[in-house]
Amino acid sequence: MPTPHGFLRVAPAILGLALATTPLPVLAQATVAGRVTVLERAGARTDDLENAVLWLEPLDAPRAAAPTATEIVMEARRFRPAVRVVPPGSQVRFANYDPFRHNVFSDAGPGRFDLGLYGRGQSRSANVDAAGVYPVFCNIHARMVAYLIAVPSRWFAQAGADGAYQIADVPAGRYRLHAWHDRGGEATREIAVAAGHLATDVQLDARGWRFVPHKNKYGQDYPPETRDRY
Repeated sequence: MPTPHGFLRVAPAILGLALATTPLPVLAQATVAGRVTVLERAGARTDDLENAVLWLEPLDAPRAAAPTATEIVMEARRFRPAVRVVPPGSQVRFANYDPFRHNVFSDAGPGRFDLGLYGRGQSRSANVDAAGVYPVFCNIHARMVAYLIAVPSRWFAQAGADGAYQIADVPAGRYRLHAWHDRGGEATREIAVAAGHLATDVQLDARGWRFVPHKNKYGQDYPPETRDRY
């Protein structure tokens, strides 16, 4: 109904509806991207850049991703993939594609598990409850090694074979960028993320890395490898 001054009177209920449906402001987001390189000893070359893992630790309001379920397979006496990134609380299934048995275990990270001996076509699962790096081995085959990286963040990525990485949909704010590689160790730096694109390269140092044979799950040396009995 027109008012004496010619303006329409808006009913309070309609006004409240209009306010309730007003879109909330969208927080600025960015893509954090770059390239990982690894310093090597003289004459050595890097052929495992895809093992590099990067994640952003929020310094203002930590937010972890929801746990998930994923898989690593065992094939030709190798774990595939050799590195898997998961949120804490996730479950990882280890499927045996080989015509002989494996015994998957981890005893050097923030949690331990031993899946026992099982054969082709079977799979068993392990829970990764705490954040950290879980080296994974086979108690039968000494050279089988994989890594589960449990990161307490929803913003993470694994580098490609050329070292390039990209973490998308990152809200503006302050973060600590973590970069990890099984031979190059871990490096961190603080970054400020604003809307758009943030380019930040990372260099890790593997010059001091040396291969050291790990022990089996009993803390003993592996016997010399012969043709599989399993």
